[in-house]
Amino acid sequence: MRPEFFTTIKNPWLWLALAATATLPLMLPSYYLHILTLTLVYMALASAWNVVGGIAGQISLAHSLFVGCGAMLASALLLKLGINMWFGMLISAAVAAVLAAAIAWVDFRFRLGHLSFALITLAFAEMAEIVVIGSDFLGAASGLFLPKDNGNFLNFEFGGGKGAFWMMLALAVICILVNLVILNSPLGYYLRTVRDNENAAQAIGVALLRNKTLAMVISAVLTSLVGTVYARYLTFADPYQLVSPVITIEIVLFATVGGLGRAFGPALGALLLVPLGEVLRGKLGGVLPGLHYFIYGAVVIGVILASPRGLLPLIERLFKRKPA
Repeated sequence: MRPEFFTTIKNPWLWLALAATATLPLMLPSYYLHILTLTLVYMALASAWNVVGGIAGQISLAHSLFVGCGAMLASALLLKLGINMWFGMLISAAVAAVLAAAIAWVDFRFRLGHLSFALITLAFAEMAEIVVIGSDFLGAASGLFLPKDNGNFLNFEFGGGKGAFWMMLALAVICILVNLVILNSPLGYYLRTVRDNENAAQAIGVALLRNKTLAMVISAVLTSLVGTVYARYLTFADPYQLVSPVITIEIVLFATVGGLGRAFGPALGALLLVPLGEVLRGKLGGVLPGLHYFIYGAVVIGVILASPRGLLPLIERLFKRKPA
């Protein structure tokens, strides 16, 4: 492990910020607590996608499949078979890992280019939505209503908004930490080599199939875990929300705006854009139809034009700039 990893995790300001964030549910009203919980959901999802999309450079649009796997399958196992949702979450993560390995094998077997890989994964996501909507076991088009959250942690109940916030905070920290570990390990070097030039990577002995598969599986498992907790928080597994490819587009947007391939970049993008979108929708949605979308889009375009590599590199350049 590189020394930078230990330097980062030993930073007292990082732990102070984490401790301060953990106290927010004790002070905020439910509306703003919901916005922050939703922000943590997308911070975790964007960080999970970053493993394959940012570090490995494989632009996967199939992550709605993994979100839906964690949300819909774990919920169906609970409601239809009576399987505890903790076990259902692990089963769903295992299924997501198998599907991710299959997608990675297709990519390797046919040596797909970046655009072809993106389109193939989007096709997988579309097929997943069709399968879920057509399956009675997975709730079909009506979705699945989960039991009331009574605060029994053993039954995968978190005790309302505060407990869900802390659970999502833990998952977001785990996803960011996984990114940090990968970036400072040999796997990170291999994945960045694959991202920059696959032929050169293969020529120097980097195992393309193994490393691509590992990146996709890690990303899918983390995404599935977040999907399960997200469904429990919503208490309703909606296929049109949780299995729609739109959620993947949002994840990619947040990761790109924050900074692809960086440990904290995707989380930063979600931290900026999710609260902005929710507050604009709540404050301006009834004033003039579409106004909040216009402002949101203008902010996104402005950020991308100001720093095409993302917000995090821009912030780093500003802080490192020294006076003449």
